Amino acid sequence: MSDLPILWQYSFSHYNEKARWALDRKRVPHIRRSLLPGGPRAMWFAARGTLPVLDLDGERIGDSTAIIAELERRHPEEPLYPEAADQRRRALELEEFFDEELGHDVRRVAFYDWSNDYISALMTTAQPAVVRAPLRATLPIGMAWARRRYRIYADDVEASRRKVKAALDLVEAELDGGEYLVGEAFTVADLTASSLLFPLAWPDETPYDLPRPDGWEFREHLADRPALEWVREIYRRHRPPSTARSG
Repeated sequence: MSDLPILWQYSFSHYNEKARWALDRKRVPHIRRSLLPGGPRAMWFAARGTLPVLDLDGERIGDSTAIIAELERRHPEEPLYPEAADQRRRALELEEFFDEELGHDVRRVAFYDWSNDYISALMTTAQPAVVRAPLRATLPIGMAWARRRYRIYADDVEASRRKVKAALDLVEAELDGGEYLVGEAFTVADLTASSLLFPLAWPDETPYDLPRPDGWEFREHLADRPALEWVREIYRRHRPPSTARSG
């Protein structure tokens, strides 16, 4: 058995991308276990919280924010937390804001708008072909569960559309013509905003060959937002190659 950290993840998830990016930035060799939504192990994790989860030296760390905090403690190189106390406080405030006021809302709008065929193709990225047909067959049941858990209902979706636009407004206001959200360097605030916005920006540097949501009206409506071009630039400049190992 490998002694490397193990990241339990969904390959398509923007919250999981946040944890992957931190591991790759810190150049931490690790193993990724990409789970199939609705599968036994995925449901086991769902009953105890959510993904991503990182197994690290006998400790199981859930939640992308907690994973980054532990990585920052163990691997201070390529820091994600600013050194100055006021900037660090602001970076962590923005991380929390984007986690709670953006990420869930991007997911809610996407799952409401996307077709079951597209969701099936997306969720089986990095999965063997043998699991794809069973997922297509059971997806309506899984989506019914997801609608209840994540409140993917019309009124909630409309509120989420407004919150996503407000988050884009905040990104643009915080940048104010600059390159980064806090100070003069890449921080956890930039990583979090960019990760959680990747389904709308769809940069080329995402680590998996995910199918693109062609014809997504909400995304097309926002296509010219400066915040999304900023996300693509952040990916170009700061998204390193994967440090994942086979195993």
